[in-house]
Amino acid sequence: MEEKELDAREIIGKVKEYVDVRKEIAILSAVEKGSQLFANLATDGLVLLFGVLGVLFGSLAAGFYLSEVVGNTYSGFLIVTGFYFLMAIVFYAVKDKYVEKHIINAAIKKFFREKKHEA
Repeated sequence: MEEKELDAREIIGKVKEYVDVRKEIAILSAVEKGSQLFANLATDGLVLLFGVLGVLFGSLAAGFYLSEVVGNTYSGFLIVTGFYFLMAIVFYAVKDKYVEKHIINAAIKKFFREKKHEA
């Protein structure tokens, strides 16, 4: 009878140890996922910031250049503004057919690529 009690205690101890290890693995996995998410957001944010700054200063340079070419300060900037309005209209017209599908497909590919690396 004592032998069965000892075996049951050992099994209960092993189950508790297993649960503790699984809990620790889950915590470490969550920390890893969180840090990967933060790193992706930080790097993507920096790329976006530098891209926006590049477009902003490029637009200013184009505005000043076109102002000199046209000979009127505000006309150069109006040309740049018109270009952006035209781009916005074109983008709005094609976003449903082309842009959204590519973004969705890229997100799915990235998700499954990360899943493949985990295995």
